[in-house]
Amino acid sequence: MAQPKLTVTEIDHINQLIKQTDVALDHYRRLYGVQIDRIFEQEWGPYDNFVFKLGSALIEVFCPVPPDRMNGNTTTEKAERAGEEFRRIHRRFGNMWQAVLWRVPNLEEAIESMAARDVRLVNVELEEDRRWAFTDPRDTFGMVMQLEDRTGWDKSIAPNPLGVTRLDGLTIAVNDADEASSFFQGLITDAEVTYRQTRPRLDATAVGVRMGGYNVEFISPAGDGEISRFLDHYRQRIRTATFAVESLDRLKSHFAEHGVKLRDGDIPDTLMIAPEDNLDCQMQFREA
Repeated sequence: MAQPKLTVTEIDHINQLIKQTDVALDHYRRLYGVQIDRIFEQEWGPYDNFVFKLGSALIEVFCPVPPDRMNGNTTTEKAERAGEEFRRIHRRFGNMWQAVLWRVPNLEEAIESMAARDVRLVNVELEEDRRWAFTDPRDTFGMVMQLEDRTGWDKSIAPNPLGVTRLDGLTIAVNDADEASSFFQGLITDAEVTYRQTRPRLDATAVGVRMGGYNVEFISPAGDGEISRFLDHYRQRIRTATFAVESLDRLKSHFAEHGVKLRDGDIPDTLMIAPEDNLDCQMQFREA
């Protein structure tokens, strides 16, 4: 009997783990010109988090709070475990992309699809106002998949000085790009391989998979290059988020005004802000 496939309809938002709340807030307000209206200071656990829009894309930032700065409002055992997990991950890896929220039509069916493939789920909530399931990244090639079937996020395009319109896709650094792409083709309905490429500058091999309307690239080392070094530090993990922009020239001008010089991205015809200029989280841009 064929295993049920997972249907994904869109990426709701992507998550970053950043050490300091004030540093992250200043960075995105100053360099990206985004509006951040509300900061959740230890409201859900011993961490701060906030959400902002970049074009139509939502980015959520989590900042773990050290035990000596906890305000006493996080009283549940589950919230404390989540906070300690954020602290542990940050101690090991530093600032990084953390997770991707994939919207699914039905959460219970999505859980069944994962169970049929022995994909472990590390956090499952099935209450009316808290419905989600997180995959263990060891079972999904480093991509923490947060599955939700709730709706209501605003997908209108928020004007921004960069001219970003939407999230185009993600790059996941993996040990074997062909193995990872085959797994997701077997997991996700209508997932399709769109290209296989060598990347000499990175000493790597890339496989692109179109799924849920996004371009997800799996990239693996062919030698001791940049991707090999990334894996040595981060293990298999999200490496880059790619955003569509109205004009690369406008994008370059905006960053130049802030003293930031863009470089060629991992993907042909993209430009990238280096991790050291972006809180260690790599982002690249392609002209829509």
